Amino acid sequence: MVFGIMARAVEYNGNDAARIHHLIRVHSFARIIGKADHFDENHQKIAELAAVLHDIGIHNCEKKYHSTDGKYQEIEGELVAREILEEYNVPEWITDRVCYIVGHHHTLSAIDGLDFQAVVEADILVNIFDKKITDKERIALIRDKIFRTKKGKQLIEQMYLSGDYSSDNN
Repeated sequence: MVFGIMARAVEYNGNDAARIHHLIRVHSFARIIGKADHFDENHQKIAELAAVLHDIGIHNCEKKYHSTDGKYQEIEGELVAREILEEYNVPEWITDRVCYIVGHHHTLSAIDGLDFQAVVEADILVNIFDKKITDKERIALIRDKIFRTKKGKQLIEQMYLSGDYSSDNN
């Protein structure tokens, strides 16, 4: 199920290589976090699906609002995510949960479970790199304010807070 929806999300993003790379990397980190923190099968599936679809409405935001602002992504993303999940006959309760996460993934106060937490942490891990954030104090503040999973904390430490992290080292 996750693979098919990921392939559909890649197709949906067309020739937008940056967004395709983003969704694949966020999915990979969400998968790692869930597996390492021993999510049950349902929470793992939800985290992975929400990670794949978290930014799926971004093209609609650009067309409708001429913006990629998070509030617009939440509005547009939930609608597109629901359409895709329904194409794949995902059970309604999973669809509802994934759409809740997609529809609130820029609203940290809405985080209400480890599946949602894993998606947010995975997105931040990718965004720190993509936005070339190298200020360790800022990264430590992000870690302390947002990160809750054991593996997410370990990843942010390993990747960005220990050693000589530089976004140019790729």
